[in-house]
Amino acid sequence: MSENDFVENRRCVRIPIETLITFTIDDNDDLTFQGTSQNLCSNGIYITTSYAAKLNDFIKIVLETYDENIAPLIAEGKVVRCKFDKKNADLFHISVEFSETHENWIQVFTESSR
Repeated sequence: MSENDFVENRRCVRIPIETLITFTIDDNDDLTFQGTSQNLCSNGIYITTSYAAKLNDFIKIVLETYDENIAPLIAEGKVVRCKFDKKNADLFHISVEFSETHENWIQVFTESSR
């Protein structure tokens, strides 16, 4: 193995997808936030947002598909990482580990792995 080879240590393949998401924190559906997905996999998602989440916050994410034949993708989980952006003080990088993914997420990952 050369020094330029990269070994992926994650159990899942990450899918780069940059699209608008909305989310709520700790079951407060009256207060929604927006962000942008950066990549996702079957057990989590990485987003950027102006909201500074706390570790272990419960988060419910809705990713619009913009296709009337595909329902929005909905997942729930906990915040496992939140870091501020070094170049933009109003931007945060959040990693979420899913605790529940709704059926249409499973379909997306099944089809993308073929």
